Amino acid sequence: MGHRRPLRPHGRADVHARYEQHAGRAGDFPARTAEFGRWTNGEGLDRFLRGNLNFWLSSQATVTEDGVIRYRQTRNHCTATFTPDRASGVLINRPDEQVTAPAYRVTGPSGVSQLWRAQAVRDAVARCRQKPPVGWPAGWAHLMPDAAVRLAPGGAPWSRADVYAAEPAEEPASWGPPCADCTHSESEHGQWSRTTPHWTSCWIYQPPQ
Repeated sequence: MGHRRPLRPHGRADVHARYEQHAGRAGDFPARTAEFGRWTNGEGLDRFLRGNLNFWLSSQATVTEDGVIRYRQTRNHCTATFTPDRASGVLINRPDEQVTAPAYRVTGPSGVSQLWRAQAVRDAVARCRQKPPVGWPAGWAHLMPDAAVRLAPGGAPWSRADVYAAEPAEEPASWGPPCADCTHSESEHGQWSRTTPHWTSCWIYQPPQ
C-alpha cells in the first residue's frame, strides 16, 4: 500500500472528497469511525481526524503514498481504514498551491460560461470554505483529477445547492478594463444581479440566496 507517514492535526496531506471505510478486527475495543456506514465524506473525515488527533494525545493516524488513511484512538483500539475514491477529487485546503492554471472557464448552474483568472477562482474557493452559521449548509471546493475545480458556496438552508465547475483554460491576450466598483474584470462578474449585502456592489462569486 506504499510508505506510511504520520498524519498530523495541521498536516499538508491531501484529503479526498470521498472514502470507503473499514473497521479492523484486532484490538480490545471497536474502532471509532468518522460516520456510520460504508462511505464517508472527506470534509467529515478531515474534521474527525484533526479533532481527535488534537484531543486524544494517544490517537494515531497514518497516510500512505496512495492516500489510504489508517486511524486508531489508542493502541488498544482496532484500526479504522479509509480508502479514497480518487475520482471524487481532493479537498482544496491550499488554494495557492492547488489552483494554479492561468485562467479557468467557469460554468454555473445556469449553463453560462465565463472566463476567470486563477485569483478569482481562489477567492471563490476562500468564500466557499468560510464557516457558515450553525445549522446552515457548508460550502465546499474540490480539485478533480483532471485539474478542474468544482465548488459550491453553501448558504441559507432554503437556498439551492448551486455547483460551479471551473475548467483550466488559456489566458486571453487581455482581460479588458477592470470593473469600476471592484478590482475584477468584467468577465469575472456573474450573470446575476449586481446588488448584494456583502462586500461590494458587485456580485462576483456567489449568486443571490
